[in-house]
Amino acid sequence: MIPMRTTLPRLALVCSLLASTATQAEQGVDFSATFTDFTGWSTFGSASTETFAPGNGFIYSLLTLTQTGTGDQAGSGFAQEALALDFNQSFRFAFNWYIPVYDNIGLRGDGLTFVLATAPGLGGGGSDLGYGGLSGPSVAFAIDTFNFDDEAQSPSVQILSNGSTTPLAVTETGLGDDIRDPNFQWFAEFVYTPSGDSNNTGTLLGTIWHINLGSFSVETAVDFAALDMAGAPIYYGFTAGNGAAIDGHIITSAVPIPEPGTWALMLAGMAVLGFRARNLARC
Repeated sequence: MIPMRTTLPRLALVCSLLASTATQAEQGVDFSATFTDFTGWSTFGSASTETFAPGNGFIYSLLTLTQTGTGDQAGSGFAQEALALDFNQSFRFAFNWYIPVYDNIGLRGDGLTFVLATAPGLGGGGSDLGYGGLSGPSVAFAIDTFNFDDEAQSPSVQILSNGSTTPLAVTETGLGDDIRDPNFQWFAEFVYTPSGDSNNTGTLLGTIWHINLGSFSVETAVDFAALDMAGAPIYYGFTAGNGAAIDGHIITSAVPIPEPGTWALMLAGMAVLGFRARNLARC
């Protein structure tokens, strides 16, 4: 297995800037703009987590869903706390991901998903992407990197629902093996725009973006009431499967480590805020 610390590709900084300057929805999580420590997440199957500082001025946290170099794996990771999403309001989730390049690349397989579900868990491996068969109501944004003859040509981006890998919508990317990049990560976002009719319906838009390869999107209408998700607690997380292939699937989060002088300024600023708060409390 390739050591993850030595093969972590560079974050596409443009993606991070894009994430931080985009209009932020009131609901959702942006893993690209804020640091997430995945070691606090619940993991299933082959998934594992790690947080480390390699000495380059950054601290990294990795959610490895399938291990590079090992096939027939399925893994998932979910945040432990559920969200109370209002499906009559917009939401946005964004994250960085990559598929490491292995010495013997061979067959691509099979892909990963970002999931919103009423319960965390793990589906089947292979073409199920760790999502197919997931119990309970859910929607997923899938990056599918393997196809059978009667399926959309991979790699493709898809929107799935309720544990089924039959897409609600699909877009072929034409990327081929370029979906694996040893130098730069991919940026992805999953955005919901409500209909405005206060009936828990709207449009889901999933997009992947690469600093060199461009962007690819898939979109579909969705009825969260019909999916039995309206009013339910919603867990967010990721799944992946690799079947006969040996691809790893990795979600990342990173943040610069402040210099000592920066820490001093931050602490001084916090002290000033505390002093002002105490004075205001006396008024």
